[in-house]
Amino acid sequence: MGLHRLPPLHGVLRSRQRARARAARRPRRCASARHEQEIFGPARFAETGQVGFWPGCDSIDKGAADIAAAFAVFDRVGAEHVKLVDAGLACAGYPLLAAGLTDLFRWHAGKVASALRRFRTVVVNCSACLYSLRSQYDGEGVTVGTEVLSLAEYMAQHASRLPTPSTKKSVYYHDPCYLARYAGVLEPPRRVLGQIATVREFGWSRQDTECCGGGGLLPKTAPSTADAMARRRLAEVAAKGGGTVVTSCGTCAFMLRRNQPASVEVADLPTAIAQLTETPVEPLRPSLEDATSG
Repeated sequence: MGLHRLPPLHGVLRSRQRARARAARRPRRCASARHEQEIFGPARFAETGQVGFWPGCDSIDKGAADIAAAFAVFDRVGAEHVKLVDAGLACAGYPLLAAGLTDLFRWHAGKVASALRRFRTVVVNCSACLYSLRSQYDGEGVTVGTEVLSLAEYMAQHASRLPTPSTKKSVYYHDPCYLARYAGVLEPPRRVLGQIATVREFGWSRQDTECCGGGGLLPKTAPSTADAMARRRLAEVAAKGGGTVVTSCGTCAFMLRRNQPASVEVADLPTAIAQLTETPVEPLRPSLEDATSG
């Protein structure tokens, strides 16, 4: 058998350099970001624009229906221009800092910031992401350079465009720790919900809110404790006969939902708005992961 003729070494090296350059221009997507693209399709994404939506990794991984509800509500209030941030990333990096990986957090924050600053405003539905973007990035010398709003704050700007039901349903509002204590976002979610429902308060609320168990790395380092905290939080509502609990954070929604007793229903803010205003939500597209599972 004859020998194959090998290409010149300098040609191979140039080919590899071109491949690396292409890879550098096209950032590799994390698994959550790929999952997000598969579910919502490319039309919902943009690399630049007026308003970018950053749901947070827990919403993407475990609460995609809440993201779909958010877009239904955006369309309902005339904010059709909102697009998912096409960054190839899904997390602002807070878990890295909580784990003590400061250098890695700083590197990750730089990548996130470079993607977000291509938008005039970025709307965030993860309270830990919001805290990181507004405070922790600056502390590590990373400048976002764009307006960062929680989803509650953005929706509060459009609350007057939501219809007021003839009969308002009562809902409890759970303040996410990072949103209430660290970002000081207290009135915007209540303003939005007050337009379409009667808001009831927990015994511990606002800056004195109790954690749902999803803060820091607790769900990873002490999952049983994290779940017990969520159950304790919802026990107050169950003891009063049950009801609907609304929060404004993808992580809080996930933690509370998976620990909700039979008499309690948990909804993230966009889903609650869609339900209370009878706003139709487009069905989710099946992802490749869903299609290949089972």
